[in-house]
Amino acid sequence: MQLCDVSQVVALGLEMHEESPVFNQSIFSTQKVTSFLYHSLSVPDEMCVFVNQDGEGITGGIIAMSYENWYGPEREAADVALFVATHKRGGMLAARLIRAYESWAKSVGASVVNLGVSTGVHVTKTTALFNRLGYSEPAFNLRKRI
Repeated sequence: MQLCDVSQVVALGLEMHEESPVFNQSIFSTQKVTSFLYHSLSVPDEMCVFVNQDGEGITGGIIAMSYENWYGPEREAADVALFVATHKRGGMLAARLIRAYESWAKSVGASVVNLGVSTGVHVTKTTALFNRLGYSEPAFNLRKRI
């Protein structure tokens, strides 16, 4: 992602937020997301944003972070968001974005990569894709609004 892409990525984030029955219960702050994306550009060893740009503009993206485990020196990476525009789903775009994320994670010294399914959208299909790409389900998260 480049500086000039930020507004399109924010718009894609809003689309993801609105589609998700989990996320759309919370407020979407364009200002917060914009600031988050600008920050990601300033810390390339800690955060990455990869986007798919074609003749229609940005139609998919992944945001991820790398960090050292709290219990030891091993680095891991975890996605913050992965989204593909509705009309671009079903092809290889998500897999290409995940591969770019994995390459970045390896380049910053991560030995483990994590992907989550937190939107509540197409959970079974998304999990199946992740499994085909070599991901397993060693843990899961539960959520409660308070």
